[in-house]
Amino acid sequence: MTAPPSSVARAVLWPSLGLAIWALHFTAIYALHAFACERDYGERTLLGLPWVMASVAGVTALALALLAAIFVAIRPRGPVLDGGEAEPRFTLWFGAGACAISAFAVVFQAMPAMVLPTCW
Repeated sequence: MTAPPSSVARAVLWPSLGLAIWALHFTAIYALHAFACERDYGERTLLGLPWVMASVAGVTALALALLAAIFVAIRPRGPVLDGGEAEPRFTLWFGAGACAISAFAVVFQAMPAMVLPTCW
């Protein structure tokens, strides 16, 4: 994707997609915890693992796969400056960086959600 985005909306949405997936992952894992606590699923198992741990692992794997796909799709190839026009390349580099940082954040927020008890 070396050509600049064709609209302003795409120029804003591509870089912020990684951050949006991070936020959705955060919402999903804590909603899973709340749902499991409310419905008393804390002791149930799924695929031999506790239900919450298996669900959080699945949501985390999905989020990491989406972040990797977006990173590969939007990372720019070439220098940041392109004929004196830095903005299109900068937004792509920012989006790729946001995906990489979001992947680390997804892993770090999934770990406590997997090991903490469902209901306290």
